[in-house]
Formats: sequence, C-alpha cells, structure tokens
Amino acid sequence: MDTLFLTQLITSFIVGGAVIALLTLLAERVNTHASGIVLALPSTMALGFFFLGWAVSAKQVANVIPSTLIPLGLAVLFPIFYIYIAERTSAIFTSKYTQILVSTTISMGLWFILGLPVVLLQFNSFFVGILGYAALTLTSSVLLNRTSRKKLPSPTYSPAQKIGRAVFAGCVSMLVVLFGKIFGPFWGGMFTMCPAALLSSLVMLHWYYDPKNLFPTFKRFALGSVTLLVYSFTVMLVFPVIGFVFGTIVAYATSLFTSLLLSKVEFGQAVKTAPSNVRAE
Repeated sequence: MDTLFLTQLITSFIVGGAVIALLTLLAERVNTHASGIVLALPSTMALGFFFLGWAVSAKQVANVIPSTLIPLGLAVLFPIFYIYIAERTSAIFTSKYTQILVSTTISMGLWFILGLPVVLLQFNSFFVGILGYAALTLTSSVLLNRTSRKKLPSPTYSPAQKIGRAVFAGCVSMLVVLFGKIFGPFWGGMFTMCPAALLSSLVMLHWYYDPKNLFPTFKRFALGSVTLLVYSFTVMLVFPVIGFVFGTIVAYATSLFTSLLLSKVEFGQAVKTAPSNVRAE
C-alpha cells in the first residue's frame, strides 16, 4: 500500500467521523421540523465524493453520479427499513442490544442488496436514476408521515457513545475510498450513499426509546434529501471543470442554500398548522 493511499484512508476516517458525528449531534438538538433536514445535509456523500475524487479522479466521480441516484433513494427509504424492523424485533427480543444489532444488520443488508444490481450492472442512466430516486423518496415520505407523534426530548449521550458513533461514520468514509480505489468508482459511488449519519442517529435514539417513537425525528428526511440530490447534480456538473476541491465547496454551497430554502418552507408550514395560541407565544 503506497503512502498516498494510506494517507487518504486515514484522513477520510478522521474527517468523516468528526463531521458526521457533529451533524447527528446537531440533529438531535434542533426541533422536529429541522432535524430531518439537518440529517439530510451532505455528510457521508460530501466526504465520500471528495475523497473518491482524491483517490481516483474528479472526472470519474462525475461520470458515475447517475449510478448513485437509486442507492440515494434507498438511503432515503432506510428509516422505514430500520424502524419497521425494529418494531418487529422489539416484540421478539427483550434485550436492546439484540434489537439494535438485528435491526441494523437487516436494514443495512436490505440497503446493500437492493443497491447491488446498480453496481454490478454498472447501470448509469441519469433519467432512470432520477425516476427511481423520486419513487423511493415519495414512498419514504408517505410511510414516515403515516403516524403523528410528538418528538421526545433528546437524551444525553455518554462520551463512549459519541466516540462509537464517530468511529462508525469514519469507517464508512474510509470504505468509500477503499472500495473506489480497489474495485472502481461505481463501488465507491454506491458507498457514498451509505446512510451512516442516519443509522448512527437511529441506533442512538433506539437505545433510549421505543422504535415507534423514532418516526417524528425522521419524518422530514425525505424532503431534506433534496439537498443530497442537488449536491450530486452539482458534483456531476462542476467536478470535471474545477476539480474535486473547489467542486466540493461549490456543491456544498448549493446544497446548503437548498437546505435553507427547505427550512423556510418547513417553518412556514409549521406556523400555519400550529394552533392560534401556540403561534401567539
């Protein structure tokens, strides 16, 4: 293993873990209407595309963007996988450790298996990818909004739990670089869509609460995922022109602007739907 590749792996692990841990912690501290949008800010994706561009090339990353759109849609559907599986496992197992382990294994397995054909066939149609993303995102939105529950107070996490979340997220970022370098950009591109930040939040909240109480935190994630779509589209356009460093800055700026617009829309809807006595406070 050459020194540059080793540096890329170590850097992706450290930076990836730190950034994703920060975003998931922020999502747990904000209100229900903003948490899903915060979780959907580019984290694994932004770091993955950046380090993949460093490991292979900016042009190759841009070329495989269409193949990542269906895995992105599956990532948006991921909360459904996890929460519904967690509800079933809680009826079978009394141990939270077992519930979380089984829920994580099965839900991640579903995400991987359903996204695998795209990589194996190197399916790279932008039009079909957009349609697939839209269908999966709509499905996720409908299912996540079927229930109406109040968001529970955010728990206090121990240092060990926070470190564990950062380590897990860093490992995912490192896998993007490793798979992209060894197996090619299609594999790396798929793993940029791995719902690492999402899973870490699901697991941490699941530890403290019943699975059915996870819905409120993630019900806006489908809408927030539009920022990820914008990020991917921007990467496809700008990476070949200005490279992966400046391209990352431009792509993040566009997705952040999109996120701010979505936040305004969500806040406006929350005000309109709130009771008059609540709006007056």
